[in-house]
Amino acid sequence: MQVVRPLIGAAVTGVFLLSGCSGGVSPEPTATSAAPSPSATETTPEGDGTFGAPADCTAILPQDQVDSYSAENIVLLAGPGGIYGDELIPDPTPETIAGGISCYFGYDNEDPNQIQIYSVVSVAEVTAGNRDSIMTELSEQGLNEGTDATGAATYAIIGDTAANVPAMYNVVDDYSWISVISVFGGETFFEENVAIAGMVHDQVYN
Repeated sequence: MQVVRPLIGAAVTGVFLLSGCSGGVSPEPTATSAAPSPSATETTPEGDGTFGAPADCTAILPQDQVDSYSAENIVLLAGPGGIYGDELIPDPTPETIAGGISCYFGYDNEDPNQIQIYSVVSVAEVTAGNRDSIMTELSEQGLNEGTDATGAATYAIIGDTAANVPAMYNVVDDYSWISVISVFGGETFFEENVAIAGMVHDQVYN
């Protein structure tokens, strides 16, 4: 998916306040931010295979997507395996609390105080012990609830860049919780989030 990406972004401190893909930000859904129904364009594959948590953020996306980001100067900034590791992340995300990883992609200005986050991609294992709490927490945020083409639960909001509401997409199946949050809101970025979640699914199931 080709996306015209802004060359500006929020300062690192402000963005990291949004970094809990399912916590810290609880925008109320509006008529302009309701998530669309899943369609044939969604790329989330069938849940065949065995879930395997990625060792670090370098394995969370396929190489083709990493290369696509790199061509637009978007790199893995933070999270395990990132340029800055965890040093710039003030608080754990709900996904990392659940035992997973959160990976911060964005523009590196070679100054930790000026880097710009583009998106945060996270994955955590879902078990019988944490599934209910994950889904309850997502529901309580007021995100739009639905299912994807495989029947997995989704919690999402399109967002609105002008209103400073990021696009968010969470998908929870029996074994994994994948979330993607874009600093920028709107349908284009939301659709990219859905596509990225599908890529992550392909990476963590084999």
